[in-house]
Amino acid sequence: MKQIPDPASIQRIVVRMTNWVGDVVMNTPFLCATKSLFPNAEIIAMARPSVAPLLDPHPCISAVWPIDDRSRQGYMACVRKLRGLKPDLGFALPNSMNAAIVLRLGGVRYRVGYDRDARGFMLTHPIELRPQDLAVHEVKYYMRLLSPWGVHAGDAPPLTLHVTDQEREDMAAWLRARGVADGQPVLGVNPAAFYGTAKRWLPERFAEVAARLAKDLDARVFVTGIPRERDVAEEVVSAGGPAFYNAAGEMKLRELMAFFTRCRLYLTNDSGAMHLAAALGTPLVAVFGSTDWVTTAPLSPIARIVREETECAPCLLRHCPIDHRCMNRVTSDTVYTVANKLVQETQSTAV
Repeated sequence: MKQIPDPASIQRIVVRMTNWVGDVVMNTPFLCATKSLFPNAEIIAMARPSVAPLLDPHPCISAVWPIDDRSRQGYMACVRKLRGLKPDLGFALPNSMNAAIVLRLGGVRYRVGYDRDARGFMLTHPIELRPQDLAVHEVKYYMRLLSPWGVHAGDAPPLTLHVTDQEREDMAAWLRARGVADGQPVLGVNPAAFYGTAKRWLPERFAEVAARLAKDLDARVFVTGIPRERDVAEEVVSAGGPAFYNAAGEMKLRELMAFFTRCRLYLTNDSGAMHLAAALGTPLVAVFGSTDWVTTAPLSPIARIVREETECAPCLLRHCPIDHRCMNRVTSDTVYTVANKLVQETQSTAV
């Protein structure tokens, strides 16, 4: 392994970001810690177009490069761009060989990433992957890539995203156009999850809880999701009643971020949207079943997890091969009780 570079000597840093919304959100403490460690360096985040908008703008980086490294043409364009930049230091946050190779071919002088997936020889500073590294929250997993400089994973900054004033104003107008009065509470519901059905709580139970909260608060309920999740969102809307609106597919990524700054409470499965809400300070209640609540919990003091112990969870499967007991055992009353308590606790910070 090469000598650890002095932070004062580093002028340009590239960070190959992970590829999913929730993972990129959990990368943001790493970005801010990197900015603190290398305060004089230009930091460029390289991200696929599906997640790049999350970081444009972001207070801890200089620029975002949307990259297409899944086609030969896009991959070589990324390599050429890196060679032109001549970065001093690069971090490969994804675990793939691909992420390490692009830094190597791009001429990045110092290359840091986990020594896994047979890619260690592509890195100048491969970080040993220990069994305990897979049993901690993902934020700590990424933070350990800064350990050569004495940074401790437990010293992670908070999740950080930025929404502009104009985006907030545009969202206020969007909500008014859908019948939301100024100052009226807005609730969000996310009944889907991109990874698979095993992560999904029952739509009718989401509807029941949201309807009770909407009545308590005189609130409107917006059911969020991507376009292909519109059908499951409609199940919630149909069960919830006239206070509900199907917004699945209507908001782009940054519009969803602005929505969270206006949202009084978000009810969700374990999902990328959950992490967005956590990073933007939205009170949220997340129902966990098949996924690991230790490694992917929403990192926010006003986030609550609801789950029931089952012998098979977390299974990490996309689809439950039996009776979905981890989710079926979570009752509407339980989630409502947790959500109602959180609403009361956060009343003074309500939008």
